[in-house]
Amino acid sequence: MPVTWMGNTYVIQHSNGQCIIALKARMSEALPFNELYVKGIPRNYGPEELVPIFSNAGVVHTIRLLMDFGQHNRGFAYVSYVDPRHIDRALVTLHGMQISVTQRLEVSKSRNSRSLQLCNLQNHRTAAIISQTITHITRIREFRCKMIRIGETNDVTIIFKSHHDYIHAYTKLNRVRHIFGPTCCIKTY
Repeated sequence: MPVTWMGNTYVIQHSNGQCIIALKARMSEALPFNELYVKGIPRNYGPEELVPIFSNAGVVHTIRLLMDFGQHNRGFAYVSYVDPRHIDRALVTLHGMQISVTQRLEVSKSRNSRSLQLCNLQNHRTAAIISQTITHITRIREFRCKMIRIGETNDVTIIFKSHHDYIHAYTKLNRVRHIFGPTCCIKTY
């Protein structure tokens, strides 16, 4: 059942151990790269309680509430905002906020990595060939590549749609990185 707050409608989906609460008007967009990690959420709180709390800092884009096997929240979530400037406002507004008799929110910038860098690639590879190779190896189709020439080699930064895609790609690419050149390495950040 959707949640409506301050004229905005949020759609609720359950996927891969997460309760995803997303702004209906922005459902087709990729998740913003800047997310907050929020812990200290009472386990009995759901979308109806969280949307108003997180909206204190601005219009929420998405809340990814992590769930256990019994479909109860695990006490933490990742939150993104329509306007990335609201991230800083949320850090100030929400961090330390008492939301129950015994619990206060702890808010920090997420380290939910979505990008990695392939270093020392042989120069004869184009960005299109590298993208095709990554898609073939990982079966992931939604990512962006940026190639930077450094002397006799190239570095490629790859930005994935989700942290899950990033982890999957890192695992697959690390096993076969030699196909990009004998000195190829993978950096994460």
